Amino acid sequence: MWPRIGSMPTYGVFYIIGFLLYFFIAFFLARGFKLRHRVWIISGICYVFAMTIGAKILFDIQKSQFDFLALFSMTHYKQGGLWGGLLAYFVLSVPLVLLLCKRKSEALDILAMSIPVPFIFAKLGCLFNGCCYGKPCNLPWAITFPQTSRIAPAGIPLHPTQIYEIILMFIIMIVFMKFRGNQWRGTKILWFLALYGFGRAIIEIFRGDFDHHRYIGPLTLSQLICLIAAGISCILLITKLRHIQKSNI
Repeated sequence: MWPRIGSMPTYGVFYIIGFLLYFFIAFFLARGFKLRHRVWIISGICYVFAMTIGAKILFDIQKSQFDFLALFSMTHYKQGGLWGGLLAYFVLSVPLVLLLCKRKSEALDILAMSIPVPFIFAKLGCLFNGCCYGKPCNLPWAITFPQTSRIAPAGIPLHPTQIYEIILMFIIMIVFMKFRGNQWRGTKILWFLALYGFGRAIIEIFRGDFDHHRYIGPLTLSQLICLIAAGISCILLITKLRHIQKSNI
């Protein structure tokens, strides 16, 4: 679609913009919560690491082609293939902020609230690169990639799965604004995991990059992980809601 900006891959440019935006957003959130600088710095480092090296490690493991030495080769990253960046992000960042931050609720909120905008840019990178593409369809909003597309099949109307995920991020941001009261402090990460988990599991149905899928029974590995995370988050949110209702009686 638009694979390069000058000599640089568009995918990489949008990823870098997303990284910078993450640090910017996390910084202002931390300042608003009056948290120490280490919170937004640590979370930002986790995001960059998870979306690059972490996602590459998970992709290689999923494909049964993990090579530790290859992680030090730039060529290995240029060949493409990233998966599970957000999974790596939460696995890294949540234990670290819980261990290093005294005000854990605010720190967890920062982890969730800092993601949507940078992740939108990551998905824009996917769109222009032609990766994470959808199945063929004849819907009015289908997108067709040109012959210059690096990954997506050219000339075939496809589900814009990258845009579906972008829309999902906007929905998550709206929910964050809706549940921003003090009684919901510390639950943003649960809202994110619940909404993104169920949303991503549905979007996965429309994905057309079949080499991306690894199935566990009838579900892809991505769907299974997302549904488990979403289910646990919903249980915790319901528990929180009941606690709020009892407090208001």
